[in-house]
Amino acid sequence: MTTGEWIVVIVLCALSLSVGLRFTRKASRGGVGGYFTGNRSLSWWAIGLSNTATYSSGGGAFVMLVLVFGLVGNWFWWGSWIIWMPLVAIVWARMWRRMQIVTTAELITLRYGGGPARLARKVYAFLLFSISILVIGYITGFFAKTIKPLVPLSEVQILLIFGGITAVYTVFGGLIGVVYTDIMQFGIFLAGNLVFFFLAVPQHGGWAAILARAAAARPRVLQQLPPTSQIPLLTLVLLVVQGLFFAGSPTAGEGMTAQRFMAARNEKQAMAGQLFNSFLSLSLRTIPLIGLGIIAISLFWTRDLLAQVGPAPAGMPVLTDPAYAWGTLIKITRLPPGFTGLLVASELAAFMSGLSSMINWGSSLLVNDFYRSLRPRDSPRRQITVSRLTTLGLFVFAALVSILWVKGMVSWFLFINSVMVVFLLPLSWLRFFWWRFNVWGELAALVLGLPLSVLFWFILDFQDKPFWQSTGLLFILSLIVLVGVTLLTPAESRETLVAFYRRCRPPGWWADIREAAALPPSDEPSSGRLVADSVIGILVSLGLVLATNAAFVGDWLRFGLGLGLAGGFAFWLMRRVLA
Repeated sequence: MTTGEWIVVIVLCALSLSVGLRFTRKASRGGVGGYFTGNRSLSWWAIGLSNTATYSSGGGAFVMLVLVFGLVGNWFWWGSWIIWMPLVAIVWARMWRRMQIVTTAELITLRYGGGPARLARKVYAFLLFSISILVIGYITGFFAKTIKPLVPLSEVQILLIFGGITAVYTVFGGLIGVVYTDIMQFGIFLAGNLVFFFLAVPQHGGWAAILARAAAARPRVLQQLPPTSQIPLLTLVLLVVQGLFFAGSPTAGEGMTAQRFMAARNEKQAMAGQLFNSFLSLSLRTIPLIGLGIIAISLFWTRDLLAQVGPAPAGMPVLTDPAYAWGTLIKITRLPPGFTGLLVASELAAFMSGLSSMINWGSSLLVNDFYRSLRPRDSPRRQITVSRLTTLGLFVFAALVSILWVKGMVSWFLFINSVMVVFLLPLSWLRFFWWRFNVWGELAALVLGLPLSVLFWFILDFQDKPFWQSTGLLFILSLIVLVGVTLLTPAESRETLVAFYRRCRPPGWWADIREAAALPPSDEPSSGRLVADSVIGILVSLGLVLATNAAFVGDWLRFGLGLGLAGGFAFWLMRRVLA
């Protein structure tokens, strides 16, 4: 990169620092609650943009998926996201907001009672903290690989420079600083990749030629819908099942996503924010990246394809790692002076938004669920100091994990987004919808979940077997263990359950508890209404992704049907849930 391009990157870093640090004083108000929930002041648009930015921790990952798996590659996450995103908006967002808690681990001592609940809360907080470290390691490793073809920096240097800058504004700005920095960074990320896509198309022969080369190189690579040989029917079924339960995933419907709901001004702002997030995440942010992935298919081969498909077409370069596709595509495209710096800055913006959210969320668990129970009388000022030191310490620890452990980005993408959390997914329904579920079932999930995921994926090497095998076995095993342990152990006390119901008002099997709670009449939607609204939301999401893929191959009938489906049902849904 030239000096001018480095200046562009430096300007982005300076902007991120200035926006994050601008909220230092606001983050210092209200102790831990103010620092980690932004004094519950977020509007729907800030929630939607910030959550989308957090999920976009690396645009190169989407390019890699399309290069490796073809146009259907995004169904590895679309398959579950079109289900869980509207479900979370309609069912869970309002519950997280109304409980008035700081972390999702805090739910444990509301839902269950006594010493076991206090132990389970700490175990859960430690588990989520460990997951945050793994995710930070993954996004850092991916970011390093993505920009490696463009910048002469090692992974350690990338961590020290860019990760250090992110840690600084996260430490001082708290959640509110993270959110508004995310918004700026998402704009840079989306704009940079959109312009890059439109600049790259004519230079590589025009869109018709790109599609023709891609189809000639790899038959059926432009197929829009699964199943395919790499995403068979059983894998697709498992992804849909995961989507029904993904509200309990620490990397999606729970975790940082729920943290934004807890910080919302009110329940409707939380719901609207998640609906806005669904549109941005499922479609808008992917548009330039899917296009760049198809260009990469037409230009590159990978080492994995040598084994699976055969030799590369004559003259087509072979990438040693598909994660290099985005950066290599930039190198072979003629761009205006300084534009490479803007693209590195756009990828950096995505990395920083994901990293800052994970650091803030991970440290909130240590501070709110460990430290505050040990030092309940500390002043708000001291709580803020401890929160900032914890945030910094988490970043240093996660950086070491990234450098020493995270390798093989396709495998890690699947592990982080699905396998790692499968054993925990039934918790999302059992905790909220079934009064009989107890703390011992919760503890069974927390103690066994992450070790079993690592055992299946890395030690027993399920990463080299069909994807549905590891996820299916873990999910079925989880249901058996959690329900079995619950039925073999005592139920929670009636007093605990009534107190939780009054605080959360969950739907589902709570008839006796609901009657005992004796709450005044409200306009709370019935379970049937929630199911109907959820189905409408899923149809909106399905229409969005159908239209998104169809646009790239000129399937205008499917594009029109998808867009009509999304638009019509979206209008109906907003009138039903937000009016």
